[in-house]
Amino acid sequence: KQWYQRRVRGNVGAPLLFSTFHSLFYTVMVYGILRPKKDILTLYQIVKNKKLTKIIFGSNFSFKAFVLGQFFSVLFMTGITILTYTYFILHLVQVLLLVLVVTWNGANYYVTEVFSVPPSESKRNKSS
Repeated sequence: KQWYQRRVRGNVGAPLLFSTFHSLFYTVMVYGILRPKKDILTLYQIVKNKKLTKIIFGSNFSFKAFVLGQFFSVLFMTGITILTYTYFILHLVQVLLLVLVVTWNGANYYVTEVFSVPPSESKRNKSS
């Protein structure tokens, strides 16, 4: 076996175990020990009140669905990790796309925030 094929099990198992233990720890800490009041927002309440969540699940979005959604999102992202870890070209494309997005965001920030020139007084008076 190649060196990268031997590590796939660890690349899958570690994130899934971590997300499972994190979900258990979060549930026990927040809902078992701390028990927040109704006016304190938790991540579950924020997700439950989103429009998209109400469109997909209706008004009865359960905590079990929330935890399962987190687990399957970790599983999906782990699958992407395995694919990009196995196929060099896919990994290269992913890295290039990330570099392009970061460069675009950085350049956009500097053009709009740092180097933007406020309109002069004479231009403001003409437009009013």
